[in-house]
Amino acid sequence: MTDRLPWEIVETFPSTDAALIAKWNTKVDGAVPPGDRARALIGRSLAHYWAVQEGAAEGNAEEIANTRTGDVLEALTLARAENSADLLAEALLGNLYATWGPDSYSTRAQIVHELAGLRDDVTDEELRLRILEWVVLEHFDNADLDDANTVIELFAVEAADTELVLFRRRETLWRGCIAMLDGRIDESLQTNQDAISSTANTAGSPFSFQNVAITIAIERYFRRGLADVLDSLRSIRASSPRVAPNWDTGLAFALSEADELDEAAELFSELARDDFAVVPRDLNWLVTMQLLGLIALTLDDRERGRVILDALRPFAHLDATHGSGYASYGPVARVAASLAARQGDHDEAESWYDFILSTRPLGPWTSLALLDRSISRRDTNPAGALQDATEAAGQLRDLGLDGWASEATSVAEQLRLAGQGDPIARLEDCVWVLRHPCGTARVGAGVGIDYLVQLLAQPGELIDVLELEKITDPSLQNQAVVEQTLDRSARLAYGRRVTELEAIDSLTTAEEEELSFLRREISGSQHFVSTSAELERARVRVTKAIRRIIDDISDSSAALGGHLRGSVETGRRCTYRPADGAAWSVMRAKNPD
Repeated sequence: MTDRLPWEIVETFPSTDAALIAKWNTKVDGAVPPGDRARALIGRSLAHYWAVQEGAAEGNAEEIANTRTGDVLEALTLARAENSADLLAEALLGNLYATWGPDSYSTRAQIVHELAGLRDDVTDEELRLRILEWVVLEHFDNADLDDANTVIELFAVEAADTELVLFRRRETLWRGCIAMLDGRIDESLQTNQDAISSTANTAGSPFSFQNVAITIAIERYFRRGLADVLDSLRSIRASSPRVAPNWDTGLAFALSEADELDEAAELFSELARDDFAVVPRDLNWLVTMQLLGLIALTLDDRERGRVILDALRPFAHLDATHGSGYASYGPVARVAASLAARQGDHDEAESWYDFILSTRPLGPWTSLALLDRSISRRDTNPAGALQDATEAAGQLRDLGLDGWASEATSVAEQLRLAGQGDPIARLEDCVWVLRHPCGTARVGAGVGIDYLVQLLAQPGELIDVLELEKITDPSLQNQAVVEQTLDRSARLAYGRRVTELEAIDSLTTAEEEELSFLRREISGSQHFVSTSAELERARVRVTKAIRRIIDDISDSSAALGGHLRGSVETGRRCTYRPADGAAWSVMRAKNPD
C-alpha cells in the first residue's frame, strides 16, 4: 500500500471529501498486514478530521473525535510492533494531525519530542519536513522564538530543493509570524502579501485568503483599526459556513473593538449557548476561545467570562497559535489573567501576568499584557499600576502602536490624578487639574496658570519673566543691571541654616516658614534693577498673575495653595523650589475633532 496519506486535509481550509472518506474506509476494511492496516487507519482518521462540519460521517462531534483517536492509537500500536522508522513517524504524525485540538495538548509535547529523536532514522523527505514543522509549532506555542528560528533555518535548508509544493513557503510564513511577534508589523504584512501572491494558484496550498485575513486582523488590532475590516470579516463569515463559529467570533471581536457593542453582544450570546459548546474542539478552538475571552472583557460579561476562564486555564501557559504557525494571538495567559482579575481573583491574575512577563520576549503582546496588568492593579496596587502603565506606554510607542500607547498614557494620567506618582497638571476642556500629594485643585485656563506650570515643570530653575511671557525683544535683557542685596557672609549663614533645616525630618510650622524665607532671600540676593519701563511692567504682570492663580488654587485647596506660596518665588526671575525637588508632569489633552 503506497497511497500518500492526506495530511493537508487537516491543515488547510476546512473541507470534507466524501469519496476520500469512502476510499480510506475501504482500505481499513481490506487491510491485512499490520503495516498496511496502520497506514489505512491513519488515512481514515485524517480524512474524517472535518467530517462533522458537513455531516459527512455518522455521529456527533464527540463520537467522531473518539473514532479518530481510536484509529490513531491502534495505528501507533501496530507501528511500534514493526521495525520501520518511517511507519512509526507516520503513526506519531497521524496522532498529532488527527487529534489536533485542546484535548491532545497534554500529550503533544511528548509526541513531538519522540518524533524529533526519530527523525534521523526517517528516510521519507515529506515525513522529515513534517516532523520539523511540528517542532516549530511547539516552539511557537511556548514562545521560544530563538529555538523556532533555529529549526526554521534547518527546515529551510532541507526544503530548498524539495519537489513538495506544500513546503515551499513554510519558512516565509513562519518568518512573517515571528516578525509580527517581534513588533515588525509592516515586514510581517509584506511577507504575507508575498506569500499569497506566489502561492495563490498552487493547488493544495496551505495558505489561503483566510490566513491573510487573520494576519491583517492582527495588524489592525495592534493599530486600533479593526473597524476598517468589518466588511471583509462579514464577507468571509458569509462564505465560510463550515467554520461559522470561528468567523462569528472574529466578527464579534472586531465589533467589540470598534465600539459596536450591541451587535457584538448579540453574536457573543449566540456563541455562548450551552457554555460555548458551539465552538468545535478542533485546531481552531484555542484561538477562538481566546478571542471570546477578550470579547467578554470588553462587554464586561462576568458570568460568561468565568466560563471562558475555566476553559482556558489548562492552556494558559501556551501561546494561541494559528494553524501550523502562520499567525499568533499571543499568550493565552494574558486573557486568563484579565478574566481572573475581572472575577476579583487578583492573586491568580498576578501569577499569570508574572508568567507572561518573565517568559515571553518583548513585543506587542507582552506590552499589551503590561497594560492589562496596570488596569487590573488600579484598585489593589495603584503604585504598581502607574509603573506598569508608564512602562507600557513607552514600549507601545516604540513599537509604533500609538493608539495603545495613548490608552496606556491615559491610564497613567488617571492614576496620577488619583494621587499616584509625581505631581501632575493636566489641561482638558480649558480647565487645569492640579494634583499634588498635599491637595488637588481645578482652575480655569489663563496666563497665570500658564506661567505657573512652566515653573512647576522645572523645579529649581530660575526662569526669566521675559521667557515666561515669551517676549522676543532681546534688547530688554540688556537694559537691566544686577544689585547684591546680601553680602557674602550673610549668604553663607543663610545657606548653612537652610542645610540644617533641610536635614530635619519633620519641621514645625515656624521652621517651615523660616526655611521658605531663607530660600527666598538667597534666591533674591541677586535681583535685577531694570532701567526699562517695559521690563519692569513685565515683571509686575508676571508676579501678579502668578500670585492671583495661587490665590485661586488656595480657594480650591488651601493645602496646595500653601505649598505653592512657600515654594514659588517671583521677581525678575521666577522659580519653583519644592522641598522634595519633584517636577510636575504637565499634560495638555488633545481636543476632540
